Amino acid sequence: MGYYPKDIGLFTFSASESNYLQYVDDCEGITIFATTSSGVFTVQVSNVDTTSTGAGTFVDLQSAGSDVTLTAVNAAVISPCPFRRIRLLSTFGSTGSTGAVTGAGGTGFPVTGVIVV
Repeated sequence: MGYYPKDIGLFTFSASESNYLQYVDDCEGITIFATTSSGVFTVQVSNVDTTSTGAGTFVDLQSAGSDVTLTAVNAAVISPCPFRRIRLLSTFGSTGSTGAVTGAGGTGFPVTGVIVV
């Protein structure tokens, strides 16, 4: 048995809400890299994928009774991943500014995962 690193995708933002990444439950753990220079990002998860009846809602992910947040120029590891989809909410969204939550170079926030093989 070994571990295989895998690129999962990129979080990009439209106002305060990022796109979602799905099927992360295949991973033993994931790492989110917040490459922007400022901001606070709340991690949200959903227990269903988009093909399920009733698309499900996103809820804030908590650890030890507190919301899991990610601050700028940091990375967060989430393990295990017992959820189907994940997205981020940004404090910049109330201004409608998408540029403020775009990753370095305008590429978004990369997400990597580890799969047990």
